[in-house]
Amino acid sequence: MLRAEPDWSSAAEVLIEGCAHLPTQDERVRWLERLCLSLGDALYPAFLHVLCRIGEHGDADAQRAVAETLVHALESGRIPSGRHAAWGAAEYVGGSRAMGPIEYLCAWHAQPDARGPLSATAFDRAARALLGLVSHSDTARRLYCTKLLADAEDPLGGSWSRRTRSALRAMAERWRNAGGMPPTRAAAEAVDAFLAALQQAQGDTLASMVSQWGTPPLR
Repeated sequence: MLRAEPDWSSAAEVLIEGCAHLPTQDERVRWLERLCLSLGDALYPAFLHVLCRIGEHGDADAQRAVAETLVHALESGRIPSGRHAAWGAAEYVGGSRAMGPIEYLCAWHAQPDARGPLSATAFDRAARALLGLVSHSDTARRLYCTKLLADAEDPLGGSWSRRTRSALRAMAERWRNAGGMPPTRAAAEAVDAFLAALQQAQGDTLASMVSQWGTPPLR
């Protein structure tokens, strides 16, 4: 269990120390993995909070060190993941999927599980911090865009609704085209694209329902 008042700054410093000073990239990825595993699935949001803390308050060198560690984690298929309910899944064995940091945030907001949704305000802040952190490495940004686009094009994987896949695609495409932008601006544009596409998809669904079933009579 988390303390009543976690020391997020110290946790962020510990994570940065490992990513900046361990001698090899494999050791740095193992450091991330150990930190994530020590929390477990139930506290995976705490791991995300630490990453977001670095994205919001870390200096450029610290952010770059963590982003470059995430590059190696992505390349080796070892990105620290948490489990979130798959789209439409009930509470049964096999009804969840392992998701990386950005995917987890998107699912928490767009496809809430039993804990309830992550509010739009909280998602916007956390996603901007996390995408901004990753954007300190151009390689990490491009790799993550490729991963998100692959998720968006996979209707059979079971993790995402059609609405969320549309929003993931919009975010990844905007982020992919943000090369050369400052990390904070690249992140802001990508997150705005996700939220706008999510809202548009919801509007299209409602319009389709009205077209199919007609407008309900006024009472």
